[in-house]
Amino acid sequence: MKRLSALIAATIAAVMTLPASAAELEVREPWVVLAPPGAYATAAFMELHNAGEVPVDVVEADAPGFETVELHRSFNEDGMHRMVRQDRISVPAGESVALAPGGLHIMLIGPETAPAEGERIAIELRFDDGSTQTVEAVVRPREARPAGHGHGDHHHH
Repeated sequence: MKRLSALIAATIAAVMTLPASAAELEVREPWVVLAPPGAYATAAFMELHNAGEVPVDVVEADAPGFETVELHRSFNEDGMHRMVRQDRISVPAGESVALAPGGLHIMLIGPETAPAEGERIAIELRFDDGSTQTVEAVVRPREARPAGHGHGDHHHH
């Protein structure tokens, strides 16, 4: 009985030491824009929901089959569309942040082969605490984006 209790205690301790970032972040409706033939880059979008009690920061992303993957933010300035690389995407405790056209997104640059409609792309999110979470994003035309993926940076619940 003592060995069972020790095993249960060790299992609980192991679970409690899992990084909070990956455990507390829920990724909803990840998708990648179907790029036109010959395009050098495309973008991934999703909603990040932090069910935890501390902020979660995504600091990098990676995807097999792409030369470079970067966190970006698009915006309009003086009538010009601009895109700026981001060091992190912060998701406040108990809130959601939308990665959506016209706002925050993940740039997938230099594909080995052009992603096809319906293909699933594995995207690894890396957090500031060193933990990771991999999501599968479906490639679809921009006009077929999931409901709720409009313009803007944040959705608050």
